[in-house]
Amino acid sequence: MPVRAIIPAALLAACMMWLGAGDCLAQAFTPSLLAAVPAADSLSPAARSIAAARVAYQAAWAQRQSAEYNMAVETAESGLELLKVALKENPDAATRRELVELRARLIGVRNAARHQEQEPSGSSDKAGNEPDSQVLNTPATENLEPQFNPQVYRYIEYFTGAGRSVFERWLRRSGRYVKLFRDVLRREGLPTELVHLVFVESGFNLHARSASAAVGPWQFLRSTGRLFGLTVNQWVDERKDPEKSTVAAARYLKHLYSIFNDWPLALASYNAGEGTILRAIKRQGTTNYWDLKLPRQTEDYVPQFMAVLAISRDPEKYGFDDVELDDPMDFDEVALKGTVDLRAIARLADCSAEELRDLNPAVLRHAAPERDGVTSLRVPKGKAEIILSKLESGVALPSVDLTVKHRVRRGQTLQGIANQYHVDAKQLARDNGIGRAHPLRRGMVLTVRSGLRATAIRPAELDPDDPRRSTDYVPPRNLKLPTTSFNAESDAEGRITHTVRRGETLASIAERYDVSADDIRRWNRLSSSRLPRGTRLKIRTGDARNSTAETLAADSLRIAAIKAPPARTSHRSARHTVVVRRGETLSGIATRHGTTVRRLKQANDLRGNVVRAGQRLKIPA
Repeated sequence: MPVRAIIPAALLAACMMWLGAGDCLAQAFTPSLLAAVPAADSLSPAARSIAAARVAYQAAWAQRQSAEYNMAVETAESGLELLKVALKENPDAATRRELVELRARLIGVRNAARHQEQEPSGSSDKAGNEPDSQVLNTPATENLEPQFNPQVYRYIEYFTGAGRSVFERWLRRSGRYVKLFRDVLRREGLPTELVHLVFVESGFNLHARSASAAVGPWQFLRSTGRLFGLTVNQWVDERKDPEKSTVAAARYLKHLYSIFNDWPLALASYNAGEGTILRAIKRQGTTNYWDLKLPRQTEDYVPQFMAVLAISRDPEKYGFDDVELDDPMDFDEVALKGTVDLRAIARLADCSAEELRDLNPAVLRHAAPERDGVTSLRVPKGKAEIILSKLESGVALPSVDLTVKHRVRRGQTLQGIANQYHVDAKQLARDNGIGRAHPLRRGMVLTVRSGLRATAIRPAELDPDDPRRSTDYVPPRNLKLPTTSFNAESDAEGRITHTVRRGETLASIAERYDVSADDIRRWNRLSSSRLPRGTRLKIRTGDARNSTAETLAADSLRIAAIKAPPARTSHRSARHTVVVRRGETLSGIATRHGTTVRRLKQANDLRGNVVRAGQRLKIPA
């Protein structure tokens, strides 16, 4: 029997009466909410705490809606105290999940009430905030503010709890690059808060590589990196460059924002591709990211970003203020003509080649090729002047050896090796005398010749404003402007994602959230009442239940006119991989990831419907 069923209707009615009672409400809730829940022999202490916390949540929500912000905070905190005690009693896993979810909802309504209570009614008359002519004529800017709901609070809890060591490692590593990234974003005209996307993408690991071959701090696929001006070949991979990759990411995000005019949707598109998001909007008829049913990875992506953004806004609140950050990158820039051997430059600068490789992670081997006639390198602070003066004084550098030796390993093919070095496979075979009479063998050493040509190194004579002088230079790309654009306003308030657990039904879930089963069917476009375990349901509470008509009115015509691209346009690959957990079925996995059993079987060459725990499955886009 659901816990809520044992709370008499009279009690709920009394809670609603209390809303207008002012001090009586605080007196009723602050001492002990347990007293408001009738005792029952069959009801455990944890269940009584859950029941009382639900009453507190409903009351705090209504108080906030009535602008009784101070009382809403007190009511929510009373409920949180009960849950704190209940969690210390070491409840079973199912009860703990319910307690944690309730805690997240209470924290959400409490923080929202605090924010509204402290929000000034007007601040233009304060000293230093006068509306001068510059203010009156400056275009509006949009800052990225964190949005909160139970999904976001769940990730805040993870990053401050079980995942704390991971987040501390990310935070420590961010100290080296975050200023550099912010400067690029600011120069590209984007909110600097977008730097926190790198936490979710790569944890500030420049050499990060995903299972789908996305590389670098911003996790670009090779095709998308090239689309936005990044060079990827056998000598350089600019997806790893901290400045160049940030320029490309900024331009991609700017393009996505021009479509949606909404950051949650733009960020979701960065993860899944604008085609995936446009098709979801057209199919589901909403431009609110939090109402869209999307692939599991994308549904988790934006909440993770919002959690990171919230923690970074107030690290002291979450206990991260004492993390010692790595020192920021400090370097000089030098622009040279010709292909540059890092070892030769290291000798000129009296530093190690490892130092140069660390400052120039995009250089894959010993040499950096020129681009648009110029090679821009980062060198240790104070070394640029030394290098240029030696070159101008006539110091000769050895010619650059542009060949690479490769020892063949077990299972490698000639085509695979050619792809690795971005050279022609037939030419590689001819250069090494490989054919039908002399096939490729394990242990063979191949000579891989570059398409580059070695030239003499000399300082590049460029104008001061020439963009090629800078190590963040990325050639601009003229992208086709979107034919469809929205004025979306994603709102997380009252939006909950519920994962169906064993034994739950549509009716029990509806009763739990005080909504109707028909509402859940409509929000999730369900054709039947059968819910496989693991299904993710979108739930709306409070004012969010009735907001659909108003939020869709402005964009309804645009949604109807969408011509969503049939092919995937993401910077991700078309698939990602999941590991089957104990008790999972093909049907449940397909539902959770927004695909079908038929497509799952096709993607994994499965003939039957049986999967085993530990098996890896490719999830089609």
